[in-house]
Amino acid sequence: MGKSLNITLPKTAFVNRKEQKMKNKLNQSKLKLAIVSAMLVGSAGFSAAGYAATTVGDQMRVQTTVLMSCTVSAPTLDFTSYDPTATSDTKATSVITSNCTYGGSATITMNGGSAVVTGSTDAVPLRQMTHSDTSKLNYQLYKDDGPSPVVWGNDEESGQSFTATAGDNTTTVYGTIGKEQPASYGAFHDFVQVTLTY
Repeated sequence: MGKSLNITLPKTAFVNRKEQKMKNKLNQSKLKLAIVSAMLVGSAGFSAAGYAATTVGDQMRVQTTVLMSCTVSAPTLDFTSYDPTATSDTKATSVITSNCTYGGSATITMNGGSAVVTGSTDAVPLRQMTHSDTSKLNYQLYKDDGPSPVVWGNDEESGQSFTATAGDNTTTVYGTIGKEQPASYGAFHDFVQVTLTY
C-alpha cells in the first residue's frame, strides 16, 4: 500500500503572512498619501506663483467750483400809523434776509418805488406813498439810523454791500416819514423793488 505524508504547519506561519500583507498594504497606502500630498502642495505653490498680482497706481483728481448764489426776502416795512399833527418824525424798520454762498460779496439796492417823483435819482431816490385819492405822503429809506442817515439808493455806491457769512444774513432798513405833512385820511402804500446783485 502507498503511504501518505501529512505535514502540519504551525498556525503562526499563516498569521505572520497575513500581518506582513497588511503591513505592506498599509505602507503602500501611506506612500500613496504622501505622494498625493506632495503633488497638492506643489500644485498650490505653482498656482500661487502663477497668479501673484503685480499692482500699479495713480491718483484721480476730483474737483468742482462752488458757484455764487443768493436768495433774498424783503418783508413789509410797516409804519403802522401816521399822525400829521405830530411834531416828530415817524419811524419804522424792516429786516431784509438774504442767503448767499459763504464768502461771496453782494449788494442790496432799492429803487425809488412806484411813484414818479421829480428830482429822484438812483443815487438818491425820492420816495412817496400814494393814497387811493392819488395824494402823496413823502417818506425815505436809510441804511442807518444815525443823526445824518444815509439814503439807501439803487446803484452800487448807494446800495448796501456785504460779504456773506454762513446761513442767513440780515440787513436792517430804516424808514422815516417826515413830520407835519398834510395827508388824506386813510391808507397809503408804495412798492419798492429790492434787488440783490452778486
